Amino acid sequence: MNKKIFLWASAPIASLIILPKLVSAHCPLCTVAAGAGIGVARWIGFDDSIVGLFLGAFIVSMGLWFNNLLKKRKVNIPSQGFLIVFASFLFTVVPLYLTGIIRNFEIVKSLPELSMLGLGVFGIDKLLLGIIVGILAVGASFSLSEYIKKKNGKVLLPYQGILFMIITILILSEVFLIITI
Repeated sequence: MNKKIFLWASAPIASLIILPKLVSAHCPLCTVAAGAGIGVARWIGFDDSIVGLFLGAFIVSMGLWFNNLLKKRKVNIPSQGFLIVFASFLFTVVPLYLTGIIRNFEIVKSLPELSMLGLGVFGIDKLLLGIIVGILAVGASFSLSEYIKKKNGKVLLPYQGILFMIITILILSEVFLIITI
């Protein structure tokens, strides 16, 4: 193997070993929980809309994690957190679309419950729908946690942010499960 190719290929692995010691991330526990949720949901055979919820949570967690990494390095631009989460969304959804995993934009039309909500009009893939709802829900749960922390001057519960995220995703998973059965 060419030495340059080996160095380029091993750099990301080396950074994973070195950087966590230097950086206090947004919430590694949130990111691991969301990632584990994706794997478990697909393995069990849950509907793609439910898997999408966990993938959306993972996208937000990774985006915020990277945002905090940049802030620690004194990189701060207007709307940086939003832009990074949006970029994470694109870097996740575009490859899923190009590889055919997000493919069926007519599937929601077959769910009368979602069509009644007006979602069938858009003809959106269930995985993509779950991702979008997951991103919005997790963003809202983190915002609620921050609001409570700011209002009280402290968190009310240990691991408040991750608890809000998990409760939100579990409630939405139950709603999607009821709708898709």
